[in-house]
Amino acid sequence: MKTSYLTKIPMRYKNLKIALFAMATLSIAESCKQKSTEDLLSDATRLKTKEMSAAAAAGNAGITLNWDQTYQRIDGFGAFGGRIVPFFESQKRDSILSYLWGENGLHLNMVRGKVLHTYGFNQQTGVVTIKPTGVDIDVDVNSNAYKTLTDVQKEHLGQLWILKKIKERYQVPITFASTWTPPLSMKTNPNSESGKWFNGLNFNTSSSAFARYLAGFAKAYQNEGINFYAISPSNEPENVFSDWDASYWNSAHLGEFITNNLRPALNQQGLNATKILSSENAAWGTANTFLGGMDKSNVDILAGHGYVEIGELIGGKRGLNQNPVTWNYATGNKPVWMTETSDDGGTYDNSITGGLKMATSMHKFMAECNVNAFVYWLGMLAIRNNESLICTNGDGSLDFPKTYDVMGQFSRYVRAGYFRFGANVQNNSELKVSAYKDPATGKFSLVVINPGTQQLTTTLNLQGFSAGSLIGYQTTGNSAAHWQQGSPVSAAADGSFTLNIPAQSVTTFTGLKN
Repeated sequence: MKTSYLTKIPMRYKNLKIALFAMATLSIAESCKQKSTEDLLSDATRLKTKEMSAAAAAGNAGITLNWDQTYQRIDGFGAFGGRIVPFFESQKRDSILSYLWGENGLHLNMVRGKVLHTYGFNQQTGVVTIKPTGVDIDVDVNSNAYKTLTDVQKEHLGQLWILKKIKERYQVPITFASTWTPPLSMKTNPNSESGKWFNGLNFNTSSSAFARYLAGFAKAYQNEGINFYAISPSNEPENVFSDWDASYWNSAHLGEFITNNLRPALNQQGLNATKILSSENAAWGTANTFLGGMDKSNVDILAGHGYVEIGELIGGKRGLNQNPVTWNYATGNKPVWMTETSDDGGTYDNSITGGLKMATSMHKFMAECNVNAFVYWLGMLAIRNNESLICTNGDGSLDFPKTYDVMGQFSRYVRAGYFRFGANVQNNSELKVSAYKDPATGKFSLVVINPGTQQLTTTLNLQGFSAGSLIGYQTTGNSAAHWQQGSPVSAAADGSFTLNIPAQSVTTFTGLKN
């Protein structure tokens, strides 16, 4: 954006109104010497008003928080615990766990695992074997004992290690798992792990067996000290194009399977408290249509992914959905989770540009689609790619794209059990705000996203409550710290706050209700 001459006003002008008036008057006087004094004053007044309005629109905004407008409960924020083997074998895996789930990192309270289709399964007993026999999960990855394992065994061992360490070290309360595909022997085409040509579960022969497989998986993890909060029998069930492990489902079959097979199988294993999550379509709009026509009577959590919609994908777009649609069917007050998203466009971007794409997507899902949980695709990758929150440079050091920092603007300061409450912007169409509160303690957080190229001065008004001070945590293009803490901002005599919001930034303000 071009710099306005208004930004070049000398410091000797102590009053902006006087400066604007003087500059306008001088300019008009020089170019319009033949005009009458009355005309000059009229032109100067009009120009002054126009410039003042432009300055106000560009640099000022109002925000109002209404404590009594309460929306959805927040269940939390998370990431997928993979790619499993690179994560498990990384020399920095302990640091990565802390950066994602630790108190000083993102402080995620959710982790998503995977129901691998390669586990051993005894159909007579229903027992699923989730780790290689005779190998401790703390095995040295450089040892012969580990190197002699097959790739499948390494994946089994790695996921168990990741999920157990997250639980043990950080007491993460929500662990859930999604199923990419049933065991291949249970599919209509047992020779392919993909969902191509509508390759999915063979309902005529394997519905009961697959349900027992899922229940056996959850039971085996329970025996290892991990109680799955929820199990999802599908992952992107409409995907019949990709080469990776997948399974085709239509909404009718998935609903029937959950009601007639999966819920009874979980209950038979004593897993009555384990919830069922569905349907995890790739695009939010697709999930809306899929779930809208599905038997959801035994679905406890409604879920979709946050990638671009099908029409956008066909048009060549990839990555984070910037305009997710609001679901148009009744959810029955069931929790709604966004369980996977990333910027998978292929070009690595660790700048604030990528961070603001993430911020826009998170805001839209939280403040417009009313999701209860937001889960990123990958926690880490051994390369530099925006499919993950933490990347690895060629020298082995970790790289943190701004998407990591933006995730933390929500996950660190909006805790599970908070409720979103009323937040509105006046006099600015670019600024995005959302607010969250803990009714029990009075703590609250305000997330402010400024994608524009100008710093904003905002007046924050509190409706239905008051607060003494706020503390801001900032992410900008040049901020060195992940969440740069600012000085406390005190309330004015009338209870309002004046907040300075940098250009192209995400800032979270935290406070305590009086």
